[in-house]
Amino acid sequence: MDSRLIEQLAELAESFNRIGLKPVICGGLGIYLCFYKAQARDMIRVTNDIDLMLTESQVLEQARCKAIAEIITGELRYVVREGREHLHFMKDDDKYLDILAPPIKGFKRDDIRIKLVSSKLHGRVTEEACFIEEDLRTVSLDELLLENETRYGLEVQVPSPTNFLLLKLFAFNDRDEGERHNPERTQAHASDVYRIIILASRADYMEGQLFLSRHEDSDIIQMAQSIVRNKFHAIERTGWRRVLESSDFYADLNRREKEARLDEAMNRLLRWFDIKPGWQ
Repeated sequence: MDSRLIEQLAELAESFNRIGLKPVICGGLGIYLCFYKAQARDMIRVTNDIDLMLTESQVLEQARCKAIAEIITGELRYVVREGREHLHFMKDDDKYLDILAPPIKGFKRDDIRIKLVSSKLHGRVTEEACFIEEDLRTVSLDELLLENETRYGLEVQVPSPTNFLLLKLFAFNDRDEGERHNPERTQAHASDVYRIIILASRADYMEGQLFLSRHEDSDIIQMAQSIVRNKFHAIERTGWRRVLESSDFYADLNRREKEARLDEAMNRLLRWFDIKPGWQ
């Protein structure tokens, strides 16, 4: 992962940690942080931005919500990106920060955005993140910072593998058809589904079964199961087909070998979302 992006993350973590919070990191960087100790971590895609999920517990208190807005737009000097005001920020021309939020009651909402601090900080509403605070994982940045770095003890959080799967399955589905259809984005999201399911451990699976059992009646979980059934239940379906089309997917393997890799991932994903009775 780009050292400049890790440095950008450390800067954000330092400011959040100072007010007693740990930034929740999603997207490609979040997946990297979740699995960077895994043997196959080199398969995680490179990214150039930070997807910051502002959780309900972080923003419900008005003073703390305003403090977060001040950190981003004041202390760290991020500016809004034209046409994406208050949702997407940048600094120094090459550092990007996108703000996400689960559905939270008590804030004004306008289509896809929730207005956390009216004219300063909004979050893109991510319906499938409604359980994002469950099973969050804390990651220390000590091992990721350069050796000459003098800051220690900085921490961030990342979603659980199951919550990451929910985010990526919904993101794939959103871009797979309709007005927002975008083959390049569906390929990226489907590839992330592959990475997560392959890098996840047995303990991650067990944790996921408990999570899914708790919420098996949720519309979000049922929709995720539907996406898996309809778009990832066979190698020929659009989900895995998008992965297979990627030039980055095991370029040194032939098609049969690639399909064998996908078959393993498919079986894991189907098993993951096949909720077993008695897990509560």
